[in-house]
This record gives sequence, C-alpha cells and structure tokens, in this order.
Amino acid sequence: MSLTFRPIRDQDVDSVVDLWRRCDLTVSYNDPHRDIESARRAPDSDLLVAEVLGKVIASVMVGYDGHRGWLYYVAVDPDRRRERLGLQVMEAAEDWMKARGVPKAMLMVRPTNQQALGFYAKIGWNEMPTHVHSKTFDDVPAIGLGTVDTVVTSLEMLHRPTRPSPHPPGGMRTALIRAEPPTVSFYRYLYNTVGADWTWISRRLMADADLLGHIADPAVEVYVLYVDGAPAGYGEIDRRQSGGDVELAYFGLLPDFIGRGVGRYLLDTIVDIAWTGPTRRLWVHTCDLDHPRAIGTYQRAGFQPFDQYIETLPDPRLAGLPMPKRRPAPSDTVVASGDDSVTPIRR
Repeated sequence: MSLTFRPIRDQDVDSVVDLWRRCDLTVSYNDPHRDIESARRAPDSDLLVAEVLGKVIASVMVGYDGHRGWLYYVAVDPDRRRERLGLQVMEAAEDWMKARGVPKAMLMVRPTNQQALGFYAKIGWNEMPTHVHSKTFDDVPAIGLGTVDTVVTSLEMLHRPTRPSPHPPGGMRTALIRAEPPTVSFYRYLYNTVGADWTWISRRLMADADLLGHIADPAVEVYVLYVDGAPAGYGEIDRRQSGGDVELAYFGLLPDFIGRGVGRYLLDTIVDIAWTGPTRRLWVHTCDLDHPRAIGTYQRAGFQPFDQYIETLPDPRLAGLPMPKRRPAPSDTVVASGDDSVTPIRR
C-alpha cells in the first residue's frame, strides 16, 4: 500500500492522539494536544499524517532547529504493522528534511524499545553515543498559545501643520518614491526589517494573496525613502475610511538609518502627503513595544494623544519573532530629544 502524507488538519487531532496512545507514544508528563498545537504553529515544523478511508493510520512530527532536523511521534496503526508502512513514514519525513536543505536529522528512542531500535538501524539510521539531558519548563506556553498584552496610544492631527516644508539632511542623496503598488516580497522586506525590533506581527501572519489585496488597493499609499540609492524607511497611508479620516498605518526607518538625521524629514514629508486631498483628520498609533520616545516624536510632528487601550497580540513566535521584553509604557508628554530617534508606528 502506498501512503500519501499531508499536514495535520483540525479534524485529525483527536484521531492522531488516539493513534499515539495505541502506539504507546504518550507519557504522563507530555500533553499530546499541546505538542500538536506547537508543531502546527511553529515556523519550521509540521505534523504529517496519512489516512486510509478517512482514518488516520500513520504520523510523524518533523522539525528543524537551524542545526539539525528532528523526528518525533513516528507512528503506524498497530493493526496495520504487518503491511510494512513504517518505511514510508520515514521516507516522508526524510523528504520533508531534504526539501528544506536540512543536512542531518536525528530522533530519540528509549533503550527499552528494542523493536524500534532494530527498525531504525535496518533502514540506515545510525546509533550515536550521545548523552541526552533535559529540563522541563512548566511556566512556558506552547508556541501559538502565548499572547502579548500591549498598551496602545492613539494620536491624531486635526489640522495640517503650519511649518516650513521639510528638507533632507545635507550631504545625502535622498528620494521619496511611491511604490504603485510594491511587490509582496519588497513590502515584506520593508515591513519585516523595520518592524523586527518592535514586534510587528500582523502582516507577517497574512497570506501573500491577502497582503497583495491590501497593498494593491489604490487607497493605500506606500512611500519608500531612499538614501544614496538604498531603501532607508517607509510610510504607509491608508485612505480607505470615509469622511476624510486618514490613517498613517505604518511608519519607520530601517535599523541602519536610525540616528542619521532622516527620521524627522521622512515623518514630516509623509504627514504633508497625507494632508493632500480631502483629509480632515490624520491619526496614528504606537504602543509600549515601541521605543519609549515614540510618542514624543509624533507629538513634535503635530499629533496629540486622544485614546489609550490594551491590545492583545498573538504569539510573536508564530511569525518567527521572539517574545518581547517589556519596555516602559509610552508617555503622552513630549520627550526632549533629537529627531533621529523616530521609531515605527505598529498596527
């Protein structure tokens, strides 16, 4: 019998847990449902299953930690073990590894499981004289089950600023160009690079088709600042709301350009562009995951706080980001500092 493997689906979970229990793969100190949830949501892992006539009969959990690949929960329905399906399970796991350029994969077998030890040796998996040490962390949520609460501060501008037109710093060749529209890959480069230190997560989790539908909307304007030919930052203006209510949805500099004097120029220029047309109100928001000087920066540009609330973000590890370290909550007072501390506005 030839098996076809695919990633686990919601409706498979109970059947897979039952399969593992019948294969004696579960232990009291591991929650199989948590393991499944973590594998499904982690960026470099999968839980592959095969079914026959709608029943899950085989599984293997695969993952890559950046150094080695790992296999867990290799299972075949005990009622079908005479059909020699184990080799197909391992081939599916090895194909998953090879497709991702994993140079070496490993698995662990309890020394009492002589049948499994013999099986792996027979198909070319070598035993390694390695001592395995472990430590259990009871207070760590599974990837996908953790959340982050953040204090969000909204600021608004009800009139276009009355100030001289912004000018770029001297000695730099700058250009501000609208991407009409940006490609998904270029937008992800900007978003991911600008937002990596500030837990920008929502667009990382969007499917490419959904993201393209958003950034290709004519009412969404993405302006990219180039300094000496290299992208230095961007601002995203969202005009989709009615009544002249315009949002500065995203704004920030790439890390290499923070502190070089271009932040205030970019922010003032984006603000001026946002006020073109029938704009009646311009607003932004920031949070306590941003730089503590963020609110002061936006106030100096002409914004004033009008609301504050708690927002719960999904687990950042779903997007390949670490759980953030808690920073001081933003203040609604102006911070006396230079213009170069401009920081991203995260949605």
